[in-house]
Formats: sequence, structure tokens, C-alpha cells
Amino acid sequence: MLEIAKKNNLKPGWWIRMKDFVAFDFETANRARHSICSVGMVFVENGEIVDSIYELIDPEEGFDRFNISIHGIQPQDVEGAMTFDAFYHSIKDKIENKLMIAHNLSFDGYALRDNLARYEMKPVYNQFLCTYQMSRKMVKGLPAYQLSSLCTYFGIELDNHHHAADDAKACAQLMLKLAEEYKITDFDSLYHKTRIKPGEISEGIYRSSLVSKSAK
Repeated sequence: MLEIAKKNNLKPGWWIRMKDFVAFDFETANRARHSICSVGMVFVENGEIVDSIYELIDPEEGFDRFNISIHGIQPQDVEGAMTFDAFYHSIKDKIENKLMIAHNLSFDGYALRDNLARYEMKPVYNQFLCTYQMSRKMVKGLPAYQLSSLCTYFGIELDNHHHAADDAKACAQLMLKLAEEYKITDFDSLYHKTRIKPGEISEGIYRSSLVSKSAK
């Protein structure tokens, strides 16, 4: 941890704040993870939502009918929108060194990685956690762990599921609920309760969050 902090010019204690993070969500034009057509980001500081971003993104490729049926975004909606490389350049200073939270990191995290590779962009440093993965380990006995199901369980408002801004906000609120109700204050307490290790991204590195098989 200290080597990572020193390498990335992070302040002491950067890894222990579970109430300071950026929740994010992507929607895609087709089944390819790099075909991002919208992005939502919600910024949380000291347990409070302080800012949010929503942008339509030109994926520079075609839309599938199935994806349109999920999120409702049409090809004409993204005409004139920024491409992902322009979007990332516009927000990278705002997200650098932040803990990034997604509900389905196995999709959203790789969508980010694949887009950065597609446009040959150098990523800023982030660590990742997944509220789907965390919920599966913490909240026992639910019939489903989709974002909508967990929002119903915790009483979180989610009016427009599969709208990137609404999903990112719901993910942020879910993260805060999990941290509060299950006393998750830092990565050590998270690992102790779940065996989850955070993922990370930096130049030449991408690793999703994972559940360790080790008991140590």
C-alpha cells in the first residue's frame, strides 16, 4: 500500500476512506464492451453525494436492437456527442486516485479498460470495488442481487433503471448502505468480512476486484 501511495503521489490514508468514492455506470450500443454510448458518474465525499456527471457518448459504431430495448438510447441521440476518449480526457483529473465503485464491475470495469485500450489512452490510477460482489458476500439469502433488487431491499429509489446517471446514483447509495450497515470502514474490514480485495487500474495494469481464496 505504501509503495502504491508513494508511486501515485497519494496522501496518507487514501486507502481507508470508504465514504469517499466515485460510483460509475456505462451503457453500451451493442454487445461489445467498448461500445459505450452513455456514462453516469456520482461523486461522494464523506458519505454525501456532492456532484454528478451524465454524458451521451458516440460509440463510433452501430447499435443493436437488444441494447436499445434495454436503455432506450437511439443512434440519433448520440449524433454530435463526444467520443469516449474526449470524455475521459475531460474527467480524468476529477477521478484520479479515487476509489471507483460499480455495481457490475465485471462489465463496467472492463468496458473502461477496453475503451482506454481502443483509444490508446493512458489511464489515471484508480482502485475498484463492486457492490454486486460485496452484496453477494454480505447480504445473505436474497433471491437476486441485481441493482434493482437490492434497491428494493434497502429502500433505495431507482426510477429509471438502465439510465447511467440513475444507476450510478443508486450504486453510490447502495455502497453507503453496505458500508454503514455492515461496518465497512476500510479495506481491512472489507477483507475481514468478505475476503474481497479491491481491483486497480494504472498504466499497463488492470485487475478487477476479487474474492480471495486465502483465509489469511
